[in-house]
Amino acid sequence: AGLPAGLIPLIKLLSVPVVCLLFTWFHVWLALQMMFFPIDFWGIPSRPIVPKCLGLPINGWQGIVPRKAGIMARRACEQMIGNIVTIEEFFDRINPDDFFAQLAQLMNDLVSKVIEQIMQEHFPSVWKALPGTVQEELNLKVLEDTKQSFRDTMLEFRTNMNSIIDLKEMAIDAFVANPRMMVDMFRDVALNELQFIQRVAAFMGFLLGVVQLGLYLLLQDRAGMDYIMLPLSGLIIGYFTNWLALKMTFRPVWPYKICCGRVNIQGVFLKRQKEASHKLAELICKNVVDAHAMAEYLLKSPSSTSVDKVQEIYRKHVDRTVERGVGLAGKIPVIGSQIASLKKDVERISLSLLQEHAKTIEDYLDTNMQVEATLSWRLSRIRPPEFENIIHPIFQDDEWILLLVGAVLGVVIGLLQAWLLQVIH
Repeated sequence: AGLPAGLIPLIKLLSVPVVCLLFTWFHVWLALQMMFFPIDFWGIPSRPIVPKCLGLPINGWQGIVPRKAGIMARRACEQMIGNIVTIEEFFDRINPDDFFAQLAQLMNDLVSKVIEQIMQEHFPSVWKALPGTVQEELNLKVLEDTKQSFRDTMLEFRTNMNSIIDLKEMAIDAFVANPRMMVDMFRDVALNELQFIQRVAAFMGFLLGVVQLGLYLLLQDRAGMDYIMLPLSGLIIGYFTNWLALKMTFRPVWPYKICCGRVNIQGVFLKRQKEASHKLAELICKNVVDAHAMAEYLLKSPSSTSVDKVQEIYRKHVDRTVERGVGLAGKIPVIGSQIASLKKDVERISLSLLQEHAKTIEDYLDTNMQVEATLSWRLSRIRPPEFENIIHPIFQDDEWILLLVGAVLGVVIGLLQAWLLQVIH
């Protein structure tokens, strides 16, 4: 037995706002997915064809964020790095004396191993003949010389830091090389806002579906009106719900308080500036800006001058340490003739040993540079328009796509809905 004949018209009518709710949720969800996915271009042929007048591929699709990773990364990084934080201030927090105090055991072991390897390679008989107390005194003397050299090295690094590491370009290069990282960062930071857009669209879709139902009841007796009213109202609903959701996410920019300050009317993303700042700083420092990333960028930098500059500074201060360590003994021919090779070997061995302890040193640098804490604190305190400009551009330039998708799908669903209402009896 089927449904009672009198119940079918009621179900048809109730389906109008329900379909409108489901449709608006779906078209917003789809539009947001199109903003981020696919990461790589999908189309035929495999290379995108992008007319300048349109700015979009006509033979396939790639998520807007990964497709514009370079532009968006530059926008976001220009807002955060260089204006809010600088590489110089981070390295100013590295105190050479504290470095040696915190990593005393590591540095002592490193100096001991360098001396032992150098002496065994160049003066094995002398090293073997030296009493243990003399070897220990030599280690302490070289350690003190190393401390002084480290102070001088850090001072020179700070002076030349801008020419060694471009923090902003480093972050941009990292995002461009890995678009998924940028997609994940924006989705994680704006997760609440993306969910809010979908919820608001669904709620408004239901309310407008009720209005749509009223218009349908008024006009249903007119021939062919279903195929005009439902697609047209679907177009308006699809466009308007997306527009409203986007506006509520980022507008108003400044807080507008009513009811004696108890109600704050402000864009939902800007309302949680402090929380979003912490998340943004955490993700950037975890994936892009930390001591390990800086070292990797330096070694793989497209500018060889940066690596050469670091090596030059390091070599110069290693040479000075060797010269101070050798002292008057350098005037002895058998020792003086080996000073050049001693310097090269000390540089080679010390760099090799430093790499073995890279993780410990990187952890110390990250703890003391306080990049994440600094970036989070400052992001949470910048003016709302500046904070909005970090995330909003990923929607702003192409939000017309969100609106167009909503409008087009609204027409399609409206036509389908009109057809079903005609055929179901």
